[in-house]
Amino acid sequence: MLVAMGPGSWRPRARQRPRKTRAFVRWYDVAMIAAHRRTSVASPSAPAGMGASPFGRLIAIAFTATCELLRERVLRVLILFALLLIVMTLLLGELSVGQERRIVLDVGLGAMRVLGTVMAILMGGRLLEREIERRTIAVLLTKPVRRWEVIIGKFCGCALVLLVSVGIMTSVLVLILALVAPTWATELPLLLPVVFLLWLQFLLAAALAIAFSTFSTLTLSVIFALGVVLIGHASQEFLYWAEAVRSPALALLSRALYYGLPNLQHLNFTAAIVHQQKIAWSAIGMASAYAAVYLAMVLLLAAVLFHRREFP
Repeated sequence: MLVAMGPGSWRPRARQRPRKTRAFVRWYDVAMIAAHRRTSVASPSAPAGMGASPFGRLIAIAFTATCELLRERVLRVLILFALLLIVMTLLLGELSVGQERRIVLDVGLGAMRVLGTVMAILMGGRLLEREIERRTIAVLLTKPVRRWEVIIGKFCGCALVLLVSVGIMTSVLVLILALVAPTWATELPLLLPVVFLLWLQFLLAAALAIAFSTFSTLTLSVIFALGVVLIGHASQEFLYWAEAVRSPALALLSRALYYGLPNLQHLNFTAAIVHQQKIAWSAIGMASAYAAVYLAMVLLLAAVLFHRREFP
């Protein structure tokens, strides 16, 4: 577009960025300044460029991702729906005389696992897809930011939002449990490790969605991540098939799927708390280590795929 400067004088108007792009740049710049100030205050003797360190950039990206996710309406709807299902366990418990505690824990933890997984996959898939759709990813990459920092920073922001969501749902579940079980305080040492492992499951689901979103659309990322999670909850079946089938090729394929895909049953101890069985701390530690190693591999794969992707 040409703009008149005077008689016989014309010059092209500068192309303005879209409103969403400008808003994203402001969010990022504010977060980077805040990270620089926090670093400078925490370490007065640090160099002047310390605010631009990888840790400061990760904080800035995580802060921006957290703010964006908290504005998502889908997240709020899923949290409210999960809280509604947890509250409904109180009614179901009243219908089952003598089984109130078991019903509350079984249905409540089941609702947390299902809706938390859906929430994690949607958030993980939307983190990069939103930036690519608005074309703000090119603006972000013009900053002094490495691509792996974008992946890790956004994952940290998603992990924080999931932690807050799990905390809210757990608080409501404990409140309902206190209404139906006089000895609810004795359930906390069993409940908290189970909830922690649920949070690790959500982190795995979010990491898978982020990894798939580096090379596919939002719809395909959600489908792929949901499929891997569903298979992960039934991965023990692949080991049984490997022992039952006669074909060596099918047996090899079944074993490869069993060891290659995440075995989420290692992180599921809901049955133990429902039936008041003690959970060994060694089992919790092994499950946490398994989740941490798998998370590291998925995030590394996501960083490699994102590094190879080109943006217009």
